[in-house]
Amino acid sequence: MIGEYLAEGDEHNVAIMHAFVNFLDFRNFFLDAVCMFLQAFRLPGEAQMIDRFMLKCAE
Repeated sequence: MIGEYLAEGDEHNVAIMHAFVNFLDFRNFFLDAVCMFLQAFRLPGEAQMIDRFMLKCAE
């Protein structure tokens, strides 16, 4: 449910998701960082919601 809440298109939810992603430490190797990112919550099932997460992660 956390992943779905954070990935909602609502401006407030997106701001929370961005703050959450910014809190994570991505200075490790790329694969380690992606694994840490994906273990922090369960990705929602909708492609558009997953895309929001991946775009922020890529930033």
